[in-house]
Amino acid sequence: MAIVTYDDRSFLIDGERVWLVSGEIDYFRVPEGLWADRLIKARRAGLNCISTHIAWNLHEPEEGKWDFEGQKDVSHFVALAEELELYVILRPGPYIGADWDFGGLPAWLAGKSGVSYRTNNAAFTHYFDKYFAQILPRLADQQVTQGGNILLIQNENEYSVTAMPDRMAYLDFINQLIRRGGFTIPIIDGNVVRDPVTGVARLTDPPVEGNVECIHTWDAAVPSLKLKRLRQPGAPLFVSEFQLGRPAVWAEEYQPRGARDIARRALEILGCGAQLNYSPFHGGTNFGFHAGRLPDAPDAFQVTSYDAGAPIAEGGGLTEAYYYTRLINVLADSMGSYFAASHEDEPGASIQNASDVMNLAGPLSRWAIVTNNGREELRSLDLRLPTGQTITVCLEPFGAAAIPFDLRLPGGQELDYCSLMPLGLFGKEDKRLLVVHGPAGTVGEISIDGKTQSLPVPEDDTPMLLEHQGQAICVVNTSLAMRTWPLEDALVFGPEFVGETAESLRFARKATSYFVYLLEEKKLQTRKIKSATSVRHAPPKLRSWNRLCICPEPVSGKLAWQKLDRPKDLDKLGSHYGYAWYRVELEEVRARKRNLYLPECADRASLYLNGVLVGVWGAGKDATREPIHVDVKKGKNVLVALVDNLGRYAGTDRLGEPKGLFGHVYDARLLRTNKFKLTTGESYPKRIVPRTLCHLTEALDAAPLQSAELVIPLTKVQPIQMTFEDIPHHLAVFCNERPVEFFARPSETNWGAVTFGADLKKGKNVIRLLLWGDVDPKCLDRVKFHLLEEPLSAGAGWSYRPWSPPEESAGEPIRGKSSWFSAQFRYVPSEEPLFLSLGGAKKGHLFLNGHNLGRFWTLGPQEYYYLPESWLQEDNTLLLFEEHGLAPTRCKLEFHTAGPFEA
Repeated sequence: MAIVTYDDRSFLIDGERVWLVSGEIDYFRVPEGLWADRLIKARRAGLNCISTHIAWNLHEPEEGKWDFEGQKDVSHFVALAEELELYVILRPGPYIGADWDFGGLPAWLAGKSGVSYRTNNAAFTHYFDKYFAQILPRLADQQVTQGGNILLIQNENEYSVTAMPDRMAYLDFINQLIRRGGFTIPIIDGNVVRDPVTGVARLTDPPVEGNVECIHTWDAAVPSLKLKRLRQPGAPLFVSEFQLGRPAVWAEEYQPRGARDIARRALEILGCGAQLNYSPFHGGTNFGFHAGRLPDAPDAFQVTSYDAGAPIAEGGGLTEAYYYTRLINVLADSMGSYFAASHEDEPGASIQNASDVMNLAGPLSRWAIVTNNGREELRSLDLRLPTGQTITVCLEPFGAAAIPFDLRLPGGQELDYCSLMPLGLFGKEDKRLLVVHGPAGTVGEISIDGKTQSLPVPEDDTPMLLEHQGQAICVVNTSLAMRTWPLEDALVFGPEFVGETAESLRFARKATSYFVYLLEEKKLQTRKIKSATSVRHAPPKLRSWNRLCICPEPVSGKLAWQKLDRPKDLDKLGSHYGYAWYRVELEEVRARKRNLYLPECADRASLYLNGVLVGVWGAGKDATREPIHVDVKKGKNVLVALVDNLGRYAGTDRLGEPKGLFGHVYDARLLRTNKFKLTTGESYPKRIVPRTLCHLTEALDAAPLQSAELVIPLTKVQPIQMTFEDIPHHLAVFCNERPVEFFARPSETNWGAVTFGADLKKGKNVIRLLLWGDVDPKCLDRVKFHLLEEPLSAGAGWSYRPWSPPEESAGEPIRGKSSWFSAQFRYVPSEEPLFLSLGGAKKGHLFLNGHNLGRFWTLGPQEYYYLPESWLQEDNTLLLFEEHGLAPTRCKLEFHTAGPFEA
């Protein structure tokens, strides 16, 4: 069997170099019936490798119950990739991040006591040992060393807790399990810490012995790779996450990264002598309830789409980024043997009027990767070659170019230089065709064996063929290069896409012809486009929505509820995802006004008091975290809460936060206090920093320390909840000099809540905050205190009920009552992806023919919801749950090739 090794330049299979051009496609975000389509599009984009996470929580949704069938058959996904000659990088975790609920950890784990996530904690290792024992042996036979296509496997993900005492033991144990599971291929790490100021990678220290350290970055690849080279000189450079976009979150403007910027940065990575993995290359969809929560802000809950600026859009459409990145991918794939044998070379070619040049050199070639570093006004440059000759290089259309020189051609000739960027070398052995491209109407120059030849770039989509010094050359404009498709025995010029076979062609609407170059015969053919065999259909018409039923939970006394002895979070109730109902029977001695406050409720709860919607607590539009004013009656009052788990943190030290209504309901009021008094701090007790965060102590010790104090007088002891948000500092909380909690800043800002109870006393209570860094006193105005005057639910009757389509209805529509609706439509298969545009309804959940599409919420930025082709049939049913019973009166079906955010 094969042996996979590596050196400072590349990975090797049985001594033969491999140059990876990879893209992230998570099998669990794509319906099984569309796996082949997305993989074919990735291969046609020039990729030769696919990276995929493995989500533990999908394969073990309930403890001890395993599922590897259908949509969860990752082995089948790997096999499909192999059929398309794609290598695979596995990322099995156990923690994967991936902007996925709980970072891929199973939600039932949050209901276990004694578990410390992402550590060598005995309970945690016990559970993920079982997971690895299930998943790894299923895939071991598909690794390259067993004749398959899995080339690399990753240990954990972005494990930045560098100083944690058990860090090395934890990662070493994962390595042991990988080896025990039968894997003999190299193990890589995505274990980097990004400096919060420079964004440059600070690699974990000490490194995991034997693993290849990789970089995760978007805008700091070049300095990070230089650091990596110094740190691990004997291993190849690999950006295993070239991060193309931040996932969209509800109520925030979606700002995708530009296609030109993506292409330029990808070429800069190649210029460092590094391989890359686009993350994601196809994002797909957060189906069901698996959209994660980001640490960027208190309510940064992800939308259902995971389009994330990927080159292949959510519905499978090909974006501008797809075509721009093809220029780099096809080059790197077709000429990978040149890049894999090269390393960074200084000095080499130099520039006179541009931002940067990176030089690569090897036994087969030298390269100058020139870039304007985002300075769009620089559209060309003068490149001085080592021979002293100067050539003019155009940087359009994306601000960078790869220029070869001193390159040994397959026929033995020496390519002295070419001022046009190659798309690649195609064909077999010495019959290879060199394809180069540039802006239409410009003129380039090539020199082979000392003889120069001008290269006029065609204005139109007609390839120009010539032979120079025995080398066949094809010159095309860059627009046509984006639509040039290498096949095994031919090059196809012009179609928008070429599918699995040469007959599977897709053209622009007004195209009349295209070109095919037969590599063996060295012949260019013009072919007429046959009349369209498929008719472009109008989008289906959605029939009227029917209200199926109104949820009876807020008003019905006949339903079966599960009795609770106390408030419990959803994971302890076995209801790990989505919605759930809570019912609390409150006794009041008289009619009065109350101010409902739910300090332990997440993430969002619609509150019904005696059958009437009185408010929404928690996250998002139309919700509040201030007391909700209600009128209660004498005797029994029934409070029903429809609680929505909007998604767990996908990362940070706050993993595994509880969901549901897991604490008492209080009568509370806002506590007016004096302002904090800010002074310089002298020191802090190290014990307040949790063991799992002790890697922060070095930075904390180096930062300025500020102390903020205020006094809260109490005539009687009552609990107080302190909340804060948008404070850009690490923060430690003390009550009467007792340490209460440490809040590490998870991103550029910090937020949190803490309840003071036993630490309070009658009289003066001193609340002290320690903050690290230069503190603006105004940020302390965002700290609030609420006095929890009475626990209304103490001693009350608690009960719980799972969320599901009800068997009975609550009767006539009443404002605020959750409802289920259905609508039908007929579908004729189309090449364009179908989306649902929603209006009228505001927030809820969607199902298509029994498949859980995910959450909808009309506060943006997502406006269109993908209906996967493989889940569609001739007659279709959409099922919609609307939290407050608002009818989806303004809905329509539309084709959207570009994805969920484009009108």
